[in-house]
Amino acid sequence: MNLKKSKSAIIFLFAMLALLACKRNQFKIDLSKTEKEPVEIYDYGKALFSLNRDSLPSQLKELQKQYALFLGTEPMTDEQIIQLDFYINDVFLNDLFKLYQSTFPSLKPLKEDLSLAFQHLRYYYPNTKSPEVYAYISGIQDPVIFQDNILVLGLDNYLGESCEIYARIGVPKYKMKSMNPSFVVRDVISAMSLEKMPRIEPDASVLEQMIFEGKRMFFIKSMMPEIKDSVLLSFSDEQLAWFEKNESELWKYYIEYEVLFKTDYESMKKFINEAPFTSVLGNDSPSRTGVWLGYQIVLAYAKNSKENLPDILSNTNAKEILNKSKYRPGK
Repeated sequence: MNLKKSKSAIIFLFAMLALLACKRNQFKIDLSKTEKEPVEIYDYGKALFSLNRDSLPSQLKELQKQYALFLGTEPMTDEQIIQLDFYINDVFLNDLFKLYQSTFPSLKPLKEDLSLAFQHLRYYYPNTKSPEVYAYISGIQDPVIFQDNILVLGLDNYLGESCEIYARIGVPKYKMKSMNPSFVVRDVISAMSLEKMPRIEPDASVLEQMIFEGKRMFFIKSMMPEIKDSVLLSFSDEQLAWFEKNESELWKYYIEYEVLFKTDYESMKKFINEAPFTSVLGNDSPSRTGVWLGYQIVLAYAKNSKENLPDILSNTNAKEILNKSKYRPGK
């Protein structure tokens, strides 16, 4: 037996195991002891647009029993019924409803995805109850509303980035990329994250905003371990490649120009808000570079601190998170 070769083989094996450990999804958890509850989606949009206008008053009265959230509980006045009649027969809204039906022929996959995400949520927050979920045609207004454990989904905001209606009403192209069905659960969890972490002050610095947004991304990833970075961060594959290539230079720019501690609106707009690109970094750069950097910092902090998710979210000291993360790209 060649001891030298055997020793080399063992070293190689350990090296491969270490590499696999690094690549393992750190967000995968054991859910065997966490109950997975079924999710029901009450489709108000479908119920409303399926009404027969010849017997609208009686049908609306019946509909109120299940959809008091939208229609109230009091007897409807003639004026309210007329307004709803106009709403139901609006050409634009009907077009949206038809596209909604073709994009979401069944809500079963969405229910399953929500159920899995809520199971992850109960793993980290055992006392959390799954919300009551409704879907409706919003007129391309509010994609997700989450309040008092009630979740309302405007699914006409997720008809696909090639949806002709979006272009017709002037939705910017850079926003259309996130108007796909694959973003629904991501946006739900993003909205729910705001109830699990302290808000930041209006005069927060760019660093504080970066860490806040980074923690939101970390929360989403924790609830959806298999989510692609392109959906999680709402960047194209090309934009993600730009970040990988330019991470060190980007961080150098933030340090050199003291971006981290700026508090003015223009800086927030430039480095945090969505736009076609980041003006000071060139037309080929993505926007929201601060969000991407913030997520990298929070990832590094979580790895180094070994803190659990609730503790990470509750830490409001952005400077401490940055320092303890030891985030130093390129070093």
